[in-house]
Amino acid sequence: MTASECLIAVKAGGADFQRAINSFIDDFRRADDLGKRMLVTDPLIVPGTFEGLVAAVVSALCREAKIEAPSWVNQVFSPEPFFAFPSCSFALRVRLMLESPAPFRIRNVFVPENYLDRA
Repeated sequence: MTASECLIAVKAGGADFQRAINSFIDDFRRADDLGKRMLVTDPLIVPGTFEGLVAAVVSALCREAKIEAPSWVNQVFSPEPFFAFPSCSFALRVRLMLESPAPFRIRNVFVPENYLDRA
């Protein structure tokens, strides 16, 4: 699944958007370096909550893989604060704001520090 396909699946998934994110994470980590670059080639063009989330995931995964993130991730962000757990309490929101990894925080997306961890 490419990043642009992930965005489509995230938007179609509604409240179950995390499945598409997890699938993209798994696909990215299974790919070789060339495959990883191919998965993130197609740009996401406009800002938006889910666009910011996918761009942050791409940025973080590229950092993890020690490959350069595509330039498009620098222009994509969430125009309003986006919390991956929409029904979270005020205390949890504060915690997420503090512990979100930089690729997420700079895009106005707030997740736990272990958001990319998979079992």
